[in-house]
Parts: sequence; C-alpha cells; structure tokens
Amino acid sequence: MYLEQAGTQFNRLRPEMRQKLEEKVLSFGKQVRYKFNIVKDNPDPTKHNGDKLYPNVYTLDPCVIEWTDKEEKRTGESRGKKLALVIETNEKGDPIRFKKVQVFARDKGILTLNLETDEGVQTAIYMELHPKHNGGEYADKAKNQVFSRIDEVATAKNARTERTARVKALNAAQSMSDADLVTFADAMQWDSTEEMEVLRNKAEELADTDPIFFNDLVEGKAIEYKALVKQALDRNLIGYDPAEFKVFWVSNNTVITITSPANSKSEVDQIAEYLQVGGAKADEVYKKIKSLLKAKS
Repeated sequence: MYLEQAGTQFNRLRPEMRQKLEEKVLSFGKQVRYKFNIVKDNPDPTKHNGDKLYPNVYTLDPCVIEWTDKEEKRTGESRGKKLALVIETNEKGDPIRFKKVQVFARDKGILTLNLETDEGVQTAIYMELHPKHNGGEYADKAKNQVFSRIDEVATAKNARTERTARVKALNAAQSMSDADLVTFADAMQWDSTEEMEVLRNKAEELADTDPIFFNDLVEGKAIEYKALVKQALDRNLIGYDPAEFKVFWVSNNTVITITSPANSKSEVDQIAEYLQVGGAKADEVYKKIKSLLKAKS
C-alpha cells in the first residue's frame, strides 16, 4: 500500500480515494513530470549564466498537506486529513521526519518521478493532492499555483504536429519560384527588391520558426491579397491616409474604404481583409487593382 498510515493522524485516506489516486498515478506510465514555475529573468546585463535563472534548490511547501475530505463517513475517522511523505517515525509510530519535494537548478524546473518505484508513486500521489498543483483536482485557488503536471501524450502529439508542419513548411519554402518569393515577400511586407537568396532565407526561416502560420498563409488566399495590396501601394495605384484612415485611388482621390483606427493590424492587412470580405464593391476594387498592376508589369 502506498502512503501507508502513520500514527493516528497522517495519511488516513479512504480506501476508495486511495485506490482512485493509485490508479490515476499508475495510468501515467513509467514516469511522470511536473513543471515548476520558478524561473526568473537574469538581471545581469552580461547574461553570464544565461537569459533565465533557476534557484539552486526549490523546496515545495507546505510539506504537510491538510484538507477536508467531505466524503469521509467512516466511524471514528475525522474529515480533516493530513498527508505527508513520512520517512521516519518514533516508537509510537508517529511521524518525526518528512521527505521534502525539491527541484534543483540543473533540472530547469522539471521534477521527474519514476513510477516503477514505490517512492516515485508515493511522491506522485502527494503531488496530485498538493494545493499548489495548478489544474490539480485538489488545488487551492487561494494559494499560488506553483507547478503543473506535464501531459506527456498531449506534449508528444503537439510536438509531432509541429514537426510535421515544419517539414511541410520548409518543403513549400524551398520549392518557391523567384516569382513566388516576390509575392510572398510583398505579402509579408518585406522589401521584395532584395536579392533572391536573402528573400529565400527569410521565407525558410519563417517556415522553420513559425510553420503553422507559414502553412496557413501559403495555403489560403491571404498571401495573394496581401501581395496585391502591397504592390498597389508601392506603385501608387492606391494610397493610404493614416491621419483619416482612408484608402483611396491615387488617380482621382476617390475613397475606396476606411480602415478601423482600433484595429492593430497594418493597413496592408486591413485592406487585404476588406478585399476578401467586402462584398461586390470590394470585388470590383480587387479586379481593378489586378488589372492595373498587370498593365504596369
């Protein structure tokens, strides 16, 4: 039995609760990891020890967990419970020394428990009951939530999804023609007159660092509309008045649309969105811009 009762007060869990906790912890597999939010920015301007600093040793408190088990109905058993990792008792069986959960700087805020050992299982049960377990079933919202359990399955799934997206994005970036790169650069509001190697490097770097965004961009229509707007602005076919948020035809100053001053997106992004969702009038503007750009090419 894990977390055996100690003395008259400690670890007196209901059998049903004990079984539930044991089954939960053992379902995690061979190990479980808990991430502690204990990192701080390095105030040293030289960053001699890196950008982030972890304490040499962090000790989780409280060492003794106290809570009320509202489902405790056994005769002679108190609803007030105490849970602790007991490592030494006196001759009467009462605890006199407890194990403390500690995370060292070398672990970078990660506590790894081996669930193929009794110690690992007992510590995991303790962690699942701890009031500072963010997202834990027994978390005390009034206390600072210091740590959370890492969902290994979700973490692995997310890592595989991102890895697949990165391969796809890099393949797409590397297969872009020079013309595609110019269009992509305009959509990203880069300087599309830069050398092709520079543009290709930028595109591949974006594909590598933000593959999901890159894939969404190249697979949708946004890239076409953003590039169209950027080219129209660069060639003075349309203009933008940042003081009045007006988009207009340069040839006759006729207003095309008004952008939102509350929108944090760039004028290129806002105009591109207008062309996509602005209805029949926006479609006509889009066709006209495309025709004028073709005539100027």
